[in-house]
Amino acid sequence: MPYELLSHPADVKLRARGESLDAAFRAALDAVSAIVTDGDPVPAGERRTRQVAIEARTAEALLFDLLDRVILFQDVENAVVTGITGLSIHRSDDGFELSGTLVGAAIDPDERAMDLKAPTYSEMRVVEDDDGWVLEAVLDV
Repeated sequence: MPYELLSHPADVKLRARGESLDAAFRAALDAVSAIVTDGDPVPAGERRTRQVAIEARTAEALLFDLLDRVILFQDVENAVVTGITGLSIHRSDDGFELSGTLVGAAIDPDERAMDLKAPTYSEMRVVEDDDGWVLEAVLDV
């Protein structure tokens, strides 16, 4: 499994891994989905999509901004993010650029789902090691 849910005293923490930065970001979205559904299969609701384009000075800021957009998407669309299509992450002169399309499944408002409030910079890290990329993030619940 390319992600882990880590214990945290007040919030939820995730660690995602990937051979590439794109793969690690995809794994982070898989972790968010697992957090929201408490590890249960994602409901097969109506498909929802939203384009994202983010520019950030650091990889940590890029992760923060993507997680923030995921939470907003889930709140506005009443959906669980199931992935991202067309994901592209590039280094730019000013940092990083990310684009893609968030994909989600609509959920019944009465379905049990974790309410995520926001990502935090607390304990956030994005590092490249010998095996690829490792991302860690804490989400306020």
